[in-house]
Amino acid sequence: MDLGKCQRRKQTAVEMVQFEVILEALGQIGPAQIIICVLWSYYNLIAGFNSLATVFIAYTPDVRCNVPPLDNSAVYPNLTEVDILNFTTPYDSASDEYNGCYRYNYDLNTCDGTLSCVNQSASTVKCDNGYHYDTSIFTETVVTEFDLICGDKYLNTVSTSMYYVGFLIGSIVFGNFADAFGRKLCSLLTCIGFLGCMFGLAFSRSVALYIVLRTAIAAFGYGTTIGTFVYIMEIVGMKWRTFFGMFYQTFFALGYMIMGGIAYNWRDWHEITFVSTLLGIPFLLIALIIPESPRWLFIKKKDKQGIKVSKLLARINKVELTDEIWERAKEAEKQISTDTSNATSVKYTSLDLFKTKATTLVTLNVMFNWLVNSLVYYGVSLNAGALAGDLFVNNTLNGVMEIASYIICIIFMDRIGRRILLSASLLVAGLGLLASVIVNVYADDNESLITLGVVFSFIGKVGISGSFAIIYNFTSELFPTVLRSNAVGVGSFAARIGGIVAPYVISLQDYVSWLPNTIFGVFGIAAGVLSLFLPETNGVPMMETPEEAEEFYKNWKKHKQASELDLSGYENSTCEEMSTKI
Repeated sequence: MDLGKCQRRKQTAVEMVQFEVILEALGQIGPAQIIICVLWSYYNLIAGFNSLATVFIAYTPDVRCNVPPLDNSAVYPNLTEVDILNFTTPYDSASDEYNGCYRYNYDLNTCDGTLSCVNQSASTVKCDNGYHYDTSIFTETVVTEFDLICGDKYLNTVSTSMYYVGFLIGSIVFGNFADAFGRKLCSLLTCIGFLGCMFGLAFSRSVALYIVLRTAIAAFGYGTTIGTFVYIMEIVGMKWRTFFGMFYQTFFALGYMIMGGIAYNWRDWHEITFVSTLLGIPFLLIALIIPESPRWLFIKKKDKQGIKVSKLLARINKVELTDEIWERAKEAEKQISTDTSNATSVKYTSLDLFKTKATTLVTLNVMFNWLVNSLVYYGVSLNAGALAGDLFVNNTLNGVMEIASYIICIIFMDRIGRRILLSASLLVAGLGLLASVIVNVYADDNESLITLGVVFSFIGKVGISGSFAIIYNFTSELFPTVLRSNAVGVGSFAARIGGIVAPYVISLQDYVSWLPNTIFGVFGIAAGVLSLFLPETNGVPMMETPEEAEEFYKNWKKHKQASELDLSGYENSTCEEMSTKI
């Protein structure tokens, strides 16, 4: 018998364990759970496509003014692109690059095949004949199609931020929806929404429609994330939550690595989006065939449906749910107090996360952690194009670093606990990014130092990828079943604020090159320190009610100490017998 569970039941008399009894009989992990986890995780592949798509579809290439006839090869066959830039475009010594928003203001009409018209001492004027983009990497991007540069550059930043506004909307709406109407229905309906918007995006021809559809994709998509991730955490046993939580996150990294391959083969942003949409269609079929979460069905008193799903899982796992098992599940339910039984019929909202002091402190700490994780993660990931080296290679390396961080988490999360590993990951991220800032400031043209700066950035990527994955698992374990989706939704709400801000922080590098990573690094360190004040959930069974969670927050160290005692020979003992041993 699990002493931690036994003590909480004795102290609070509020734990609903009927599905835990059934899960024990089903096996903490079996073919049914594995199939469900793999199928649900497919969605995170599509999420990876969308979340970091702007690295490719909104890529900003080198740009200069159109300067006919100087850039007409028929008139000037011997001029290279470097020559044209030198003869027409002012050089900005502060940024160490040509300012493609302006040209020298001499009369281009007098250019007749000679260079007598060129006057590099002339004043400058904004591009008056449109823009010329470097198409060596992408033939068309959102930036080049809608001219989101110079005076309209802010629209590119706004469009990226609005995507995370969509995440914020989705976290508010669908966290409550998943808890009230079920994980499956939430995943199915939001899947239809995001696939429809992705299809529309592939054929959009205005920047306004592009921004609206990207925002809607994020809102619907995050609803699917909440439904699928929470389902996975509820269907596997305690010992497997870490592995499958990380497994789910790995699909995200694979998604944006695959997105790099799609972008490499299709260089037009419309084609990239359309191919991504086609790859998302199979998930609609997945959402149709997977049954509702049995844990959610039982907590909502939909026992007949819960029994039906449980029996289906049992058949796949080739185990038998005997009358004795069902009787034990019912006996476990009878131990729940009348107040708790009534509470399960109550529709909980995000406001219930702030009703008591202990729960409020945990919720606020978790929210800050989500905010920082999102700010730093998307800040580093979206800025991959600013790193030295090839865009596609850097994107792939980012994915490799992320998967490596998940492997590290799988190895150590159950050994050293969630809070310590979360704190360490955030500190690694913060210190890595600050180190990259220091190295880059003194790098100048030293290739070795430039490479070292990239290495430190990747170290920061490893740290923040690990911490972002951990906070998903940690949040699902910190809060009870009736509030679990709300808690993930509230955490995500805070994360979206970080995501919204991240593009604006990145844009600060146009003025002070070292400022963005400095901001990301400082926030990472701050969140790492605060993580140490969260209770540890490693080895603790999932809580079911707010009352049980409140008691756990206040006494989590006692529960941890109790669960770590050697109870050999007492596996079948009662709570009273185990308490006597203590």
